[in-house]
Amino acid sequence: MMSHQTPSTHRHSILWLAAVSLCTSIAFADEAINANALAKLNQRILQVPPLLTPNDFPINHTPSPRDQFEKSYDLFIRYTDGSIYNPITGTADKVRLRAYQQKKDRSWDTNILGAARFQAPTVMMVPGQTVRFKLHNQLPEQVEKLSAHTDQTEIQCPPTELNAPGSPGCFNITNLHSHGLWISPSGNSDNVLLSIEPNVNFEYEYNVPVDHPAGTFWYHPHVHGTTAMQVASGMTGALIVKGERYPNLAKNGDLDTLLKEFEPKKGGSSAEVMLLQQVPYACFKSTPGNPYSSYQSVYDKDGNEIGPWSCAEGEVGVVENFNQVEKPGSWRASGRYTMINGQVHPKIVMAHNTVHRWRLIDAGFQDTVKLRIKQVTKPEEVSDLLSGKKSIEEVCSGSDVWQFEVASDGLTHAKAISKTTNFLQPGYRSDILFALPNAGQYCVYDDKAPASLNSDQAKNARLLAIIDGGTSGKSSAKTIRASDEASQTQFMTQQLLVAANKQPAILREQIKADLKNGLQLNKFVPHKSFTPETLAKLNSQTKEYVTFDIAPVGDKTRFMVEGKFNPNLQPSLEYTYKPDRTDHTLILGTEQIWTLRSKVGSHPFHIHVNPFQIIGIKWVGQGPEDKTSDAYQQYQNLIGTWKDTLLVSPDYEIEVATRYQRYIGEYVLHCHILEHEDQGMMQNVKVVVPNSKGGASSGAHGGHSIPVKHSEHSGH
Repeated sequence: MMSHQTPSTHRHSILWLAAVSLCTSIAFADEAINANALAKLNQRILQVPPLLTPNDFPINHTPSPRDQFEKSYDLFIRYTDGSIYNPITGTADKVRLRAYQQKKDRSWDTNILGAARFQAPTVMMVPGQTVRFKLHNQLPEQVEKLSAHTDQTEIQCPPTELNAPGSPGCFNITNLHSHGLWISPSGNSDNVLLSIEPNVNFEYEYNVPVDHPAGTFWYHPHVHGTTAMQVASGMTGALIVKGERYPNLAKNGDLDTLLKEFEPKKGGSSAEVMLLQQVPYACFKSTPGNPYSSYQSVYDKDGNEIGPWSCAEGEVGVVENFNQVEKPGSWRASGRYTMINGQVHPKIVMAHNTVHRWRLIDAGFQDTVKLRIKQVTKPEEVSDLLSGKKSIEEVCSGSDVWQFEVASDGLTHAKAISKTTNFLQPGYRSDILFALPNAGQYCVYDDKAPASLNSDQAKNARLLAIIDGGTSGKSSAKTIRASDEASQTQFMTQQLLVAANKQPAILREQIKADLKNGLQLNKFVPHKSFTPETLAKLNSQTKEYVTFDIAPVGDKTRFMVEGKFNPNLQPSLEYTYKPDRTDHTLILGTEQIWTLRSKVGSHPFHIHVNPFQIIGIKWVGQGPEDKTSDAYQQYQNLIGTWKDTLLVSPDYEIEVATRYQRYIGEYVLHCHILEHEDQGMMQNVKVVVPNSKGGASSGAHGGHSIPVKHSEHSGH
């Protein structure tokens, strides 16, 4: 029988067919987008940072066993063109940024999508080595009006409110700081009070002591007024002190000797060094006389910037305006993504059921990274995550991978700290061990965070990388039976016990017993802890005080460091950084307790040269302590650990103890939110030789002893 259609049913059939065709087209388009996202991910295999190549010895040099302890390098600072992958558009943005480079480097590797190899080469050192860096500042001089951080056409550069003297180089004046190294702060060593202007070369000499801890450190520029801009431009690199000293009955050894078994194979994408960077590049509207006055962003109906910052095809992103780093939450507003080893959303190929070590370095200028690793439950949804159609919470919903932190700031813990969320503040380093429980894919991501004074926007969870854990680990009868903490801890303990078999026979059983007792690492701790008796004595002596504050002074907001906490102290320019003032005079060979507070906002306290041991964390806020807060969570298990950078939250009072050993000279302490440092949240510290009466020696030219100046009395 033939069927007959009325005009109405015929029209409905046509509409139905059109709808089916449209849905099919959309489905094919979605598949194409997802396939494209996966294809691009496979192009972004994580790159291992290159090693800085040492210079050859002179032709007339006579080889000597000492040669391994003498290294010289050339390190060039240049503007370099490249690209950074932008997940919002799915394309690579062109950028022109300041970069540390080797002599042979002229441009970034643009063959890999978004793989702008602008990250500095990794520097490898060993204890007892003399290392020379010839720093070549090949950045151009800047006209003052081009580095303005407001829409004015002519202002002093750097801006006067930075409390830094103006000079021809502006944001292109630089120097070199080895963050965390225990070396001299004077002369041509780790001297951050030097300024290297454009077209000037300068050779640094680092004499690394033979008893220097092996660990994870990093280097970056540190000229007051330019630090944030240069670090935000990508001028950061890893500095690793490798250790080969096994423990003995008299001395502790290097953790590297225990973890040799877990070093990644050469040529793979599984790297130990994981350098996290925040580069807030922007494209600017063309303004006559001031091309960097106004960057392109998205604004709400009231004119408030809501981001993300945008670059049209063919435009080049730069970091040239202090507003790119100065505003609270500017990193979140930018819409940019934290990079790992110079790449956004790289793919990391790793084996499961084997132990991996990551040397995490937070080289960001402003924002906290809450690093988590979770398994993907539905691999087919990874493409939806990459293309922005699904969230991290939807796709990365599997089991947590437990992180076992064995060192922080390059200093080995007495006991590994297990965690699923790793709070990384600017300047932090975290050496973690972990193992992927199963084959499959994993998300490495920066977890969500609430709004705060330092960032006026809440932060959504943001992807950092995708791990492909599909390959097999080393042959072993031991596997992770489940994904819970107990199973992962058991597996980690078993693997470390096997590695301990290569430790000296006389200590092998002691090391194994420690590992079985909660992953203790007592024979690998580099610094002797302060005893209760010593702390009781120091507690009755003069202390040093640091209180961070942000408040209006006149018509401008000021970033200050006060002395002993005083809620009634009036904000003043007296508490902003003054280059020619000594705020803390300390005596070589002594020990002391420091008390750290913050009045407004949370600030990572960092002090150069001598690390400190955390001895007290006390709640001083209003009402009961909030044990669900980020501050509470990241303070857990920190008592007794050694660090050089530590977050100071306004509801807590923190006490640390330190020793002034070996080195005299001037250096600084500051907040490691770098735009805070550049605007005055920094102080000068001076360690001096003692005299016979316990005071400060007057020096070789005679005269009276120098009175010791303590922060308790003057606020400085």
